[in-house]
Amino acid sequence: MKKLIDRLGISIEHLKCLEEVFIENNEEYARIETLLSSEDFNPFYIEMARELYGGGKQPRGNIKLARQMILGDVIEYIFTGRVFYYAAKSEDNFSKFLKLIFYSVNQILLFDTITVNPQIRKLYIEKLEEKIDHEILYEKAGDNEIANELKENEVLIWTSAWTSQIDSFVDSILPKTLGCPKELIVFAELIRLKKGNIIPLLLIQRIFGDKNPIAPPDFLIAKENKEMYGIEVGYAKEGQSREFSIRTSIPTFAVDLKNNMHNRCPKCGENILYCDPVIEAYSNGTLNDKLNENGKYTYKGCEHFNEGQCKFSNYYGRVNGTSFNGNTLDVNKNRHYHVNCVSSDTYTFRRQENSIYEDHIDKFFAQIPEIEGIGNI
Repeated sequence: MKKLIDRLGISIEHLKCLEEVFIENNEEYARIETLLSSEDFNPFYIEMARELYGGGKQPRGNIKLARQMILGDVIEYIFTGRVFYYAAKSEDNFSKFLKLIFYSVNQILLFDTITVNPQIRKLYIEKLEEKIDHEILYEKAGDNEIANELKENEVLIWTSAWTSQIDSFVDSILPKTLGCPKELIVFAELIRLKKGNIIPLLLIQRIFGDKNPIAPPDFLIAKENKEMYGIEVGYAKEGQSREFSIRTSIPTFAVDLKNNMHNRCPKCGENILYCDPVIEAYSNGTLNDKLNENGKYTYKGCEHFNEGQCKFSNYYGRVNGTSFNGNTLDVNKNRHYHVNCVSSDTYTFRRQENSIYEDHIDKFFAQIPEIEGIGNI
């Protein structure tokens, strides 16, 4: 996403240049800015500005902060608000746009690596401290102390030392690394299916009307027969969806990714990503032709598999041994793993030890975008 973010940064610098020149050279412009920064208005001005960058994660209290949501909104604006103009120009552009979404999703999932890689986490926190005013970066009380703690220790997620305070802080410095990939993939699938006119509402937090404002669903689908549907990504917002449907008479339903997507490999702690062949097949419309009778994209005959060394191939099952945080793996629980993390491991079934690689080589598969509920459209 580097070029996209760089260009967005240039847009911000451009606006800052415009503002600085007019503050210095236009009396009325400077007067308005002085008015907005006055004692009477400044407290509200600051509160409004926090909706563009809130230094932490604090959903309750007098000062509410939601940095992770803001960062996620900025990324989603790039794809749904601007770059889609490129995609709309031709089928070839559209294919490249889908490819960009999936590679960017992989990059967002990789951001989560700071939960299991103390070195990258330390470098990232230090980079934030170098670039952002500490009063804004650590606007939430106590975050400065948590940041210093994380720079000095090697605490990992899924351990008792990973407190709720640490979890909240780490979450706040990342762009909603679970929600944002889900929403971008659902967006890609909706526009790929072409079952109606897709209206993204990801950036609209509230809809104003004749009563109190309501939260919209993530997408609207307007069909040629004048039917309209709301689509919410995730199953945990039934109350919000119900209120929207009651107030607008627009039926709303939820969709979500199936269970084998965006899982954390228990052996290394990193998220499982989409591989190059899947991204290529999805973007050119041939993915369904490459799935087996069970709807899986297997690595049988794939030139990238490399005898299990492919960093994208998946194993779903049991594993004997320990996880990335030193805990003993539950030998009775099936989980998703990177094949190259467990290819030399075994599992026990009916008191017999089995080789993961030798017994399952034909069943290793690649993660593909599967969305539950989208068949309702």
